[in-house]
Parts: sequence; C-alpha cells; structure tokens
Amino acid sequence: MRPPMSSMLCAIVKNEAPYLVEWVAWHRMVGFDLIAIYDNDSTDQTPDLLARMRRIGLIDAHIPWPSVAASPQLLAYGDAVRGCPTDWLMFLDADEFLMLKTTRRVNDFIASFPADVACIGVNWRLFGSSGETVFSPRPVMERFSRAASAQSPINRHVKSLFRPRAVAEVHMHAPTLASGRAVLANGAPLEMEPHGLATHVDWSVAQVNHYFCKSLEEYQVKRARGDVHRGADDPAKYDKYTQDLFAHHDLNDEPDDSAAPWLPDLGPICADLRRRLGLTGAAPESNPE
Repeated sequence: MRPPMSSMLCAIVKNEAPYLVEWVAWHRMVGFDLIAIYDNDSTDQTPDLLARMRRIGLIDAHIPWPSVAASPQLLAYGDAVRGCPTDWLMFLDADEFLMLKTTRRVNDFIASFPADVACIGVNWRLFGSSGETVFSPRPVMERFSRAASAQSPINRHVKSLFRPRAVAEVHMHAPTLASGRAVLANGAPLEMEPHGLATHVDWSVAQVNHYFCKSLEEYQVKRARGDVHRGADDPAKYDKYTQDLFAHHDLNDEPDDSAAPWLPDLGPICADLRRRLGLTGAAPESNPE
C-alpha cells in the first residue's frame, strides 16, 4: 500500500488583496497541506493581509520577495522547490483555481496515479469577463461563469502538480524532469509543444480555472502591476497587459458551472475567514485599488 501523499501550493503575488481570502479558502477546501505565498513588493493591503493569514495559520509561509533584475517569479519558484517539505508541489497564480472533478481532495487525486508519475499537467480553462465591466466583492468563482471552448488554443496551457525532488529545471507551467514521467490529469502522456502547452486539452478529471480577465476595471489594475516574470528594471515589464491582450483572453464561448457545487460551502468559509482575520465591511479584499 502506498503511503499518504502530502502537497504544497505556492504562489507569488503582487497587489492581490481583493482576492486572497477566496483563493486561500478554495485551496484549503481542496486539501493542500501547506500554502506558501511570496509577496512581490505589493503596495496595497496584501503584505498586512498575508501576515495576518500567517499568524492564524491560514497560510504556512509568507515570504517578502522584492523585484530583482531577473524574473522574480522563477527565482521564487526555484526557492520553493529547494525548500519544499512535501511530496508534491504546485504553482498557481492568484487568478488560478485548481478544480477537481472526480475527487474533492488533492492528495486523493495525486494518489490515483502510478508511483512512477512525477508530474501531472492540468489544462487551463480560461474564463472571460462574462460581460462584467467593474469590480464586485462577490467571489470570483461566482461572478465569472463563461469560458473558452476546448478548441481555443490558449487552453493547451497546463499548470502542474509535481514531485520537487524530481525536478531538473523549474518552469512556471511544468518542470523539466530529472526522473519519472509526466502525464495529463486523465493519465495520458503529457506531450508539450512548446514547453508548457499540452498537445491535447482534457477537462474530464481536473482543470485549472483561469480568471485572467475578470472585469475590464480589474484588468486595468493587473496592467498597472506589470509582468511578474520580468525584473523591476526590464523596459518591457509593463508592455504585456494591453487592451488587445484583454480582448484576446475575453472568451465567453460556453457556460462552465463546475464551481457551482462548491459555492454553498465556499461563501460561509470565506465569511468565517474574514471574521478570523478581523476584516469588516469592504476592506481590504473588496477594494481592487
């Protein structure tokens, strides 16, 4: 009998205070054993909120991570791989939510794979704006329910659960492995062309709900943060998030209600977390500025 699995979720964030309570609550519901969050020079309430979360045990590590000449994101991820105390690790952004469809617990999902599997790639499901134009404090997973179809090439992207001790090279989508094999969430071989983009899209077992756009107002806040993959002095740091990029990602082809069965539990959990964190009214998680 295989021993129990353990798993850690890691993110690097900048000015994500409006969304952190929901993101942490969701991934605690999914069953990650540890959550570590790197803070990349946030100027909103994010540092204070993360410190509060750490004090009451909602997250397990809050690491200030200043911008540097190289990619803050990849450097943070490398640090996480080297120090990871669990069997498995996953990198997600604060606009990405792991959605499991055949089990409710991430460690049960991992345990369903053969012992030689060292990386499990989970396809994106890109969600559009659902016609929303301004920020609302309602949960992201409730507000946005229309998504790109499987035929959209953007959904070939994967985020992955992987064994940190099997990593040869860190990558934000899927590592290069020194040992073991990589599969998709449905168990098929993970073939990537180019690296990080699977040749096939399959959401039958799991997907990563990617709320890239949210509303246009919230996208403008994202644009002001710049690209976390680029260093502070990179002249292209603020070139990525254009209006054309918003239009390219604002895909609302089909309804996706995969989060619906979870929402009755998510709301009360978020409310309890806000109470425990001493958050009242609209601050800080409902103010995108």
